[in-house]
Amino acid sequence: MSEEKLVPKLRFSGFTDEWKKSNLGNISSNEMYGMNSAAKDYDGFNKYIRITDISETSNKFIPNPLTSPDGYLEDKYKLKKGDIVFARTGASTGKTYLYDDNDRNLYFAGFLIKFHIDNANPKFIFYNTLKEEYLNWVSIMSVRSGQPGINSNEYKKLPIILPSLDEQNEISNFLTSIDKKIDLLERKHQFYQEFKKYLMQQIFTQKLRFNFTDDWKQYKLKDVLTVKSSSISINQLEENTGDYPLYGASGFLKNIDFCEMDVDYISIVKDGSGVGNLSFHEKNSSIVNTSQYLLPKKNFNINFLYYLLQTINLMKYVNGSSIPHIYFKDYCIEKINIPSLDEQEKIGKLFVDVDITMENLNKNINATQEFKKGLLQQMFV
Repeated sequence: MSEEKLVPKLRFSGFTDEWKKSNLGNISSNEMYGMNSAAKDYDGFNKYIRITDISETSNKFIPNPLTSPDGYLEDKYKLKKGDIVFARTGASTGKTYLYDDNDRNLYFAGFLIKFHIDNANPKFIFYNTLKEEYLNWVSIMSVRSGQPGINSNEYKKLPIILPSLDEQNEISNFLTSIDKKIDLLERKHQFYQEFKKYLMQQIFTQKLRFNFTDDWKQYKLKDVLTVKSSSISINQLEENTGDYPLYGASGFLKNIDFCEMDVDYISIVKDGSGVGNLSFHEKNSSIVNTSQYLLPKKNFNINFLYYLLQTINLMKYVNGSSIPHIYFKDYCIEKINIPSLDEQEKIGKLFVDVDITMENLNKNINATQEFKKGLLQQMFV
């Protein structure tokens, strides 16, 4: 029985040659460990990349905060075009970063190993490190008695299957175009996040208004919201089809019908690790047993109140050391300013529209990332 040919499932037209087996050591040179220097405040010129500065999702250099390496700087630790660094130890073993010229003067730290790709397209090799097969290889290779890790000699053995350089370039260019689309979507999403913050600050301080002139009136939260705890709601449940799941602190409890709330409502986590977190729910949605439910009183818009609540520091009302908790009786005294119902509705709809835009962008980002993931499995051997 003949051995299966090394060709991908999905291929650009004009390429028919079989791919060839190689490894990282055969296509790279100048492998070396990074500098063992502490990080200091960014000096405005020299940047420092550590394992934690490589994004878990995009593998880009996204430092938080941006730092510089301390001490004497040697050029051998400065990354250049064609360099890929590999994390060599810890839970992030195997994480990679391909040097980008836009990252400028970038020095790599000691828990990273640099390989300079000189006998292949560096981006093609980098894309290989995003495949499931690579992650499986890392998982096997990094198993040790103590902390997981892979040294430079072990990385040299990383299997790489290569097409011609022309085909490498075609594949890399195509996947780069997918990455650019993801970048654009992520930038749009970031823009809307910042735009929403700006609008919330301007609108709720009345610096920016729709075409209304009436003064806003001051209330306390207890004047505009009523609260129902989940224990009260659960006792009011009516058994029907049992299509709606009930969750408690320990997870799934049982299937029940919905609580008879015929309006949209807000929930706030009343205890535990997520205490104080707010969520918006459409009427007849599933029940969460660790939450309180906030309902608007007459002449108050639920959407407006949901976004207004996000501007309040509710965490200052959290109590308890072992199990943190928050009570409506404590934060209901918070003073707020509210416009007429018509203006509330306008403001609420504006923020709902912004959130829907961000949600759609996020769905598009996830779909494009899944598309790229599928391509990585189909276009490589």
